[in-house]
Amino acid sequence: MSALKIGCVFLFCLSLSSPARAQGQAAEHSDSPVIGAPNEAGMDSVMAENTLVGFASRINIAPLEPLPILNNGRLKPLGSFARESILFVTGSAQKWSLDPLQLYLALSTSRASLDFELINVRSVELREKLGFAKSKRFFSLRELEATKVIEISQPLIQKQEQNAKSLSQEEKDIVEVFNQMWVTQQIITGDHLAHAVDITAQTSGAVGHQGNLTQPVQAVFEKIAKDPESGGEPAAAALVQLARAQQVPAQFERQMGNINLEVTYNHLRLFLLASILFLALGGAIQVARVRRFLGLKLLAVFFAIPFVCLVAGFAIRVTITGFAPVTSMYGTMIWVSLGVSFFSMVLFVLYRNAVLSGLLWIGAGLMLLLTESIPLVLNPDMDPIVAVLRSNYWLTIHVLTITISYAAFTVTMLIGNTALVRSFLVKDNSAFFKEYAKYAYRMIQLGVFLLTVGIILGGIWADYSWGRFWGWDPKETWALIADVGFIAILHARYAGWLDSFGLLAACPIAYLLVVMAWYGVNFILASGLHSYGFSSGGALAVAIFVSAQLVLLVSSAIIHVKKSKLAAH
Repeated sequence: MSALKIGCVFLFCLSLSSPARAQGQAAEHSDSPVIGAPNEAGMDSVMAENTLVGFASRINIAPLEPLPILNNGRLKPLGSFARESILFVTGSAQKWSLDPLQLYLALSTSRASLDFELINVRSVELREKLGFAKSKRFFSLRELEATKVIEISQPLIQKQEQNAKSLSQEEKDIVEVFNQMWVTQQIITGDHLAHAVDITAQTSGAVGHQGNLTQPVQAVFEKIAKDPESGGEPAAAALVQLARAQQVPAQFERQMGNINLEVTYNHLRLFLLASILFLALGGAIQVARVRRFLGLKLLAVFFAIPFVCLVAGFAIRVTITGFAPVTSMYGTMIWVSLGVSFFSMVLFVLYRNAVLSGLLWIGAGLMLLLTESIPLVLNPDMDPIVAVLRSNYWLTIHVLTITISYAAFTVTMLIGNTALVRSFLVKDNSAFFKEYAKYAYRMIQLGVFLLTVGIILGGIWADYSWGRFWGWDPKETWALIADVGFIAILHARYAGWLDSFGLLAACPIAYLLVVMAWYGVNFILASGLHSYGFSSGGALAVAIFVSAQLVLLVSSAIIHVKKSKLAAH
């Protein structure tokens, strides 16, 4: 364990040893009773929540939103930095109906901060081990400081430093809570912002450097504490000006120019807007009267609205990051949603089937809504990618090709599930199955072509980066398995082994191979050279999806067989 990290742990433990210390640093620069340290007894949780949430809701965040912050190797606006910090601590980017920046600033300026229950202990077992009720999820910094979590986490941090993979899940949970406490304490004292905004100190490598922006940061906190509606003006404007005037390395100059664009991006929430529009329009189009009223031309116009929102959001992310944003599960989910909506437009142009396009819009909308709903699992951050991916040429042609094939297969899954559900609702589906099997077959052909090309391109990139074309890496292997699975469906259909219903039923099952290649390798296996994509979470939701898919298939197959026997007699 490095001396710096040992020192950080020691200072953190020291700061928590006194309940008033965490507010003391802010109090040095203000006579305001709001910033001043709370009494030793603290507040009860209800009073703390009412005090802090009421205060936070009055804070005007606009003056500080464009404040440039250097964090995780990227310049970003304070709004993004606050959202990521609050998400880590609370498990949600928006809690108590507050903007994350409002909550962030309130924690640095309200005397209720130490007693405000915001730290989300996500492990039920750990809650019980610390002496709390299993049902209680949120805890104040003061509550957790009174437990043994700091004491038991110190050897685990040492162990993690030596070999992170050696930690058990229980040990990881303990370390996570310690890190949540550390971030919370840093936010409360103001050190979190003071360090992050001092770009010069970070880029110069001056460890322990007392930056020139500490006093301006404290001046903003004092102003917000006295007059939250002002947003810290004029001290906030002075801080933003000082921060932007800092000398930054050349690689950050472009990012400094994108700060205001990212602020706009955060406000627009284009992906959430697109998801709502897709769901609303897709559902409306299922109604025959709506289809007749709108007509084909108006349907195309209405479709363009959410599609443009989606493309605009994607384009802004590319502009901000400088890379195709498919280096994380979040980015690939957005890209696949874009692919599904695009393919729905292609199918609409080819076959004029508005009902099918509406169903695919619903699928794209649900995928976008899922992506926006679980930020702890699908991290929306735009932080720099690992070195192995820093080839825009290969990243674009390989990863985009692979993931757009997943979009084609997602279309086949949605078509197949539509057929399975319909088998319960409609007596005679022969004409429907025949028509929709044609759509699914064409999309399988497209998906197989794209995935095969993507695998080959990946092999060329692997030869360029790792010195070998193919190495049976889990990501490579499962991509090939998914490809072979859908190729098998094409051959079975061509050979006459699958009728229309059989092809439609096979599509959702083969899609489970895509789920494994796309999600399972990164989130379950978490092994191989594609380590940049590893993460955790979401296993329960995926297990539910797989189980529901299998139950639907078996039930639908039984119904279909019974109907076929009755028709034969």
